[in-house]
Amino acid sequence: MQRESDVAPVRGSLDKLMGKVLADHGLDLRQYRKRYVERRVAVRLNALGLHTYHQYAAHLDAHPDEYHRLLDTLTINVTQFFRDPEVFTLFREQVLPTVVQAKLARRQRILRVWSAGCATGEEAYSLAMSLLDAVDRTGASTIIPTVIGTDIDRSALATAKKAEYPVRQLAHIPQHDQMRYLDIGADTFHMKQKVRDIVRFQYLNLFESAPIHGVDVVFCRNVFIYFNKADQERLIRAFWESLTRGGYLVLGRSERLSPEVSGAFELVDGRQRTYRKPTGLQRA
Repeated sequence: MQRESDVAPVRGSLDKLMGKVLADHGLDLRQYRKRYVERRVAVRLNALGLHTYHQYAAHLDAHPDEYHRLLDTLTINVTQFFRDPEVFTLFREQVLPTVVQAKLARRQRILRVWSAGCATGEEAYSLAMSLLDAVDRTGASTIIPTVIGTDIDRSALATAKKAEYPVRQLAHIPQHDQMRYLDIGADTFHMKQKVRDIVRFQYLNLFESAPIHGVDVVFCRNVFIYFNKADQERLIRAFWESLTRGGYLVLGRSERLSPEVSGAFELVDGRQRTYRKPTGLQRA
């Protein structure tokens, strides 16, 4: 397997290439850190035996399917069920009970969680199992849980919608969740229908599509690392608008709010990068 460090430098103007990709395919590579784009495009050039951005632009004209391969290279779908178990422990034991009790007190029924950058669906289904568990444990039978998984990678979304995964991934799923929420075969397992019923997947570009509103929790983990500081702050402000009052934002372990936007959220757990939108009206 080729490492990024083995990729040779590329000649030419990356800005011109990014402009072409935006004009021809609507994909704005300027959203990503420039150094990250350089490394990922270089991987594609090396695979094709090309040496300049100009050559790659010509290849894109001659082989439009390369746009899909470029997108696959940019969106590295590294995911697993219940990734970073401590985060999901906090989500199940502190965040969800608080949200459920608030819903019951207000006589509200809909509880919505957004998995932003859901890749092939493991996080979204982990959230769904957690939601069903919370409803059962609290006896909140009036609550209607929903998980919305969004991504810009349509092939990853297609995999997510199948709700079928290799049995090796069972190692990441707690035993009690396996018993209640999975149908396990010899080589693969499926999400039970009651899990699939509360999850929906859709294409969404975080920078170009309208945000999802009325969300109680946003999981956007290990996504910010691809974007520059200005666009990270832009996303945080969009999530602030998406969240209900008192809603929660969960980021990845290596991600944190910048000083410019951190004042708009209350810190719940710094180690698990969990924040809460205040019940007041201050804006991000």
